[in-house]
Amino acid sequence: MVIDDFISPSILERLSSQEGVLAPQVTDWRSMVDSVMIDTAYDGSVFNVALADTPERKTDLVEGSYEVELEEGSSAPVAVKITDMLGEEVLVLLDR
Repeated sequence: MVIDDFISPSILERLSSQEGVLAPQVTDWRSMVDSVMIDTAYDGSVFNVALADTPERKTDLVEGSYEVELEEGSSAPVAVKITDMLGEEVLVLLDR
């Protein structure tokens, strides 16, 4: 699984409010992300973390590319929870 892009409207809004002569730019989407968590069989109510990408240091970035094992015979969607640097969460469901 590869996350190609992520945009945090809240972070972009904060950056644009600090705009001076030069507009701040985010060159790598991973700099806006605090953590990525993946549930390989999301049941719609309980998020069971099968994989967590939480960088150790503030200067480290999430990987953005993950390999997970899926249960055979399960039709439950894969859920990806992305938490941005402001603590806002986005949950994306992926069909198998």
